[in-house]
Amino acid sequence: MKKRSILTTVVAFLLLAAVVAAGLNAVFTVTYVNADFVTYTQEGEQEAQQLKEQLNGYLGKSTTFLDLNEVRATASANPRFNVVRIEKKYPASVVIGIEERRSAFAYAAQDGYDVLDVEGIWIGKSAQSSGFVELKGDFSFTYESGRIFGAYAQELIGMYAVMSELLGEPRANVLSLTFEDSGDTSSDRFDRFRIAMREGVEIVIGEPSVRAQDKVRAALAVYLDLTQSERVSGTINTAIVTSTGEAAAYYFPEN
Repeated sequence: MKKRSILTTVVAFLLLAAVVAAGLNAVFTVTYVNADFVTYTQEGEQEAQQLKEQLNGYLGKSTTFLDLNEVRATASANPRFNVVRIEKKYPASVVIGIEERRSAFAYAAQDGYDVLDVEGIWIGKSAQSSGFVELKGDFSFTYESGRIFGAYAQELIGMYAVMSELLGEPRANVLSLTFEDSGDTSSDRFDRFRIAMREGVEIVIGEPSVRAQDKVRAALAVYLDLTQSERVSGTINTAIVTSTGEAAAYYFPEN
């Protein structure tokens, strides 16, 4: 009798749970997907419209049992977009904030150029490098989970962050960034970056493995103080001052 009583209780509990689940599913059903997009390009706007249609596929799903990780995966499938927030708004809404990744670099590939964002994430292809900071010279990157990996990848991203801080939109000022590998396998002290500014002046970052961000910050401070005529030519060299440990930059006009 005791076993039968326990079995009856278990069955009753399961039936109650099923009824409650059915009730929740009926009451909490997704009727609105609020996808808030921030886009910067025409391509981004077009692809945002397509993604909105995909996200509307969650309409009619149970708000309670909807897996937000699945929704995030759907929104993140396009590498152009980054999901910045996602949440359920009971009883019937899903709110998702999506931002288009800001394009930064053009990296030569077999079929044109790979377009990379400010964090070195692959976001698409381009037939030309204009409109981006072209990566030239001895850069040799592979991709891990869509992100560039290889020598000086982190220095490159860090330098671009400083450029964004001081210039606003680096692509308006910077034409290309060239890596010159010295070929010395025992040391990288003679490696260098050459940053070609659109006006004509060039910034040289020697030994970029050492405090590249500080060096480019010092160089840009000098660049911003140049007159328009000075920016047309010449070179800004950088160094770490041994006596003070500070990064310094010096402008050398073209002879």
